[in-house]
Amino acid sequence: MTDPADAVLLEATSRGDADSFACFFRRHVGAITLYSVRRCAHPEDVGDLVAETFLVALKAAGRYIPANETALPWLFGIARRLLAKQRRRRAGALRLLVKSTNSHLLFTASEDDAVASAIDAARQRPALEAALARLSAGEREVIELVAYDGLSPTEVAEALNLTPNAARLRLNRARHHLRQILEPSLEPEVRHAY
Repeated sequence: MTDPADAVLLEATSRGDADSFACFFRRHVGAITLYSVRRCAHPEDVGDLVAETFLVALKAAGRYIPANETALPWLFGIARRLLAKQRRRRAGALRLLVKSTNSHLLFTASEDDAVASAIDAARQRPALEAALARLSAGEREVIELVAYDGLSPTEVAEALNLTPNAARLRLNRARHHLRQILEPSLEPEVRHAY
C-alpha cells in the first residue's frame, strides 16, 4: 500500500484528522529542519522555525492548492517567509540592545572572523561558500534550494512565488555567475569538466 499524497493528508488535516497531519509532519520534518539549520543564524532559532512552519501549515491545510506531487515547496515557501520575519525581529532586538547599551559593536572584528571561519570549516567548502556569498540574495537562494534542498526548478518556482520560466532563468543565471566566480580558483582539469 502506498502512502497517501500530501494533498490528501492536508485535506484530511483540514477536517481535523490528527493522524494525517502526523504522517505529513513525519514525511517533511527532516527537510524543513535541514533547511532551517542551513539558514538560521542561531541554533535556538531552528526549532522555532520548524515548529512555526508546521503550525502555519496546520492552520492553512484547508487552503493548500496542490501544484506538485509533494507539498514540500509549499512548506519551503512558508519557512522562507517565517525566516524573513524572524530575521526582522532579531534585527530589531539587536538594534534596541545596541542602542540601550550605548555600544557600537556587540562582537569584535576578530570574533566575527572566528565565527565565519568556524562556519566555513564545518561546511568544508570555503571556496564555494565565498563564491555563494558573492552572488545576489536571489541567485544564492535558488542555488541553495536546488543544491542543498533538492528542489526542482518547478518546485523552486512555487517556493519563491515565481513562474516556472522565471525560476529556470534565475537558476541558469545563478549557475553561470557561480561558474564565473569559481573558474579562476579551479584547477585546469576541473575547469574543463563542466
